Order: sequence, then C-alpha cells, then structure tokens
Amino acid sequence: MKPGLFKPYYLYRFLRWKFGNRGPITAVAKVTNRCNLECDHCPWWKRDIPDLDTEEWLRLLEEARKRGAIHLIFEGGEPTLREDLDILIDHAKELGMLVMVITNGTIDLGKYDPDSYWVSVEGVGETHDKNREEGVFDKMVSNLKANRDVNKTACVTLHRYNAPQIEEIAAFFSPLTDGIWFNFMYPYEGAKDIALSPSQQRDVAERIIDLKDKERYKIINSYSYLESVGRNMDKKRETCPSFLTLLIDVDSTMKQGCTVEQIEDCKCDLCNAGCYGELTQAMKLKLDALNFLKKTMGLESDKLLWLK
Repeated sequence: MKPGLFKPYYLYRFLRWKFGNRGPITAVAKVTNRCNLECDHCPWWKRDIPDLDTEEWLRLLEEARKRGAIHLIFEGGEPTLREDLDILIDHAKELGMLVMVITNGTIDLGKYDPDSYWVSVEGVGETHDKNREEGVFDKMVSNLKANRDVNKTACVTLHRYNAPQIEEIAAFFSPLTDGIWFNFMYPYEGAKDIALSPSQQRDVAERIIDLKDKERYKIINSYSYLESVGRNMDKKRETCPSFLTLLIDVDSTMKQGCTVEQIEDCKCDLCNAGCYGELTQAMKLKLDALNFLKKTMGLESDKLLWLK
C-alpha cells in the first residue's frame, strides 16, 4: 500500500460505521479448544467441544470476509495443533485477508506461513513457566531464535506475577521479536485469581509509558491506549466498539462482540483488554492507535487498495 493510503481507507470504513453499517474489521477464529498446555488462568482449554472439519472452516472464513473482515486471527487453545492450519491460512490469504496466529510458541514457527505470529509471553524464565509448566519458556525462546526471519510479536498478558518484571520482559524480548505488546489479564470466573485491579493496571500502564519513552525497547502499544488504562471504568461498556470484532467460536457460532462473552458475562468495569482498548482509541481517530492498527493488523498491504 502506498504511504498515507491507510487513513483514507479507515476513514471510509469509519464513516460507514457512523452511518449504521456495523461490519467488522477483524475476525477472531477460535479453531480449537485443544492445547498442549493447561495454563491456570485460561478457561478455554477446559471447554470440551470437538473441532470442526476443514470444509466447515473454509466456509466460515468466506462468510467472515463477506461481512467485511479484512484481518483474521487464528487462536485457540493452541491453533497450531490443527493439522490443516496451513490450508486455512492459505485460504484466508486467497480471500484477501491479513492473517495472524496467536500461539504459545512451543511449536516450530517455521511450519506455517501467516503474515505474523503473536507469541504469548508471561515473563522471563521461571515467571513464564509458573502459570504454564516447567521448560515451556526455554522451548519458546529456542523457537524464537530458530525463526528470526518470521514476523512475530511478543504478546505479554500482565498479572500480579509478572507486572514487576515488565522492564526485564521488554529488554529480553526486544532483540528476539519485531515488537512487544502489553495486555492486561481479564479475571475470568473460575480462573486463578491473579488479575490486577484497575488501579493496579493504571500504575503498570504508567510504567510501560515510561519504558516506551526511553525508545530502547520495541513496545508497540499506542500511548492513547496506555493512557486510557484504568480510567472511566464505569463507561467501558458504552464506549467499547466490540462490533468491530467478528467472533467465530469452535462450534461455528458467529457473532460480533466481546470475546469474554463467548464464555461468560463480561465485567466491563474490570476490563482493560488491549485488543478492544486499541480499537476504542482508533474509533476516536487517535493517530497513534490508527498507526497501531496499520502495523499490527497488516493494514499497510497493497490488498487494501481493492478491499471493501
């Protein structure tokens, strides 16, 4: 895409949203609940729902594109456990979608060819393994080093265990990845109670802003999102543009809205999730949030010249 063309495209979609066309810009495809790990804070691997077959997923991807999604996220569980993931990735690209795979990084990143990987990170060394299992950190780091040419972002979910370690995380993963994105854990019911309170999240966000100011680390969060963390929590439900995301669940259920509400009612006054936080700021036309979407969602691509 030529420099500067993203903003006109986004403004075109923005005006359509404002005038009532609430088509999604991104689709999240939960292609499996299966996982090779059993993280304490994650509710998804506990859902006993069988995987859909390849043909059904190909149909669902086509439907997502028809509804307006130009960016696709494969997640799980652990999506790389699907033997047909390469087929799904290729089909999404043929549809003109930009493809991201969220993974725990324990499986060879060179096996598939998405536009980018987002690798789940929970800390350095034992801090990462504390919520996962012993040896997972070393396996993930080995895969990152073995696939230096693969586009990858460290997706860091912050909670009580790893919040003290944010500078160490930024320093360790900056040389190994193309970017570091900090997100805040949502307190799912029945999950391990380690989520930060909104006031604690506010304090951590201020520390991330300080690190970003130093420009030594590859922190890609927008300032607009970080500055919003922990503020106006009573207005989260009315301001969150969850309609921008099309959720495709493992049972083929397809709806626009909040990821949390796939599994339980969302406590919006406790949620500072970065995914919806960045979209909220983009809907306010904050330039740094727009640039975040441009870079992380692949919206610099020439494909956007013809997408509708």
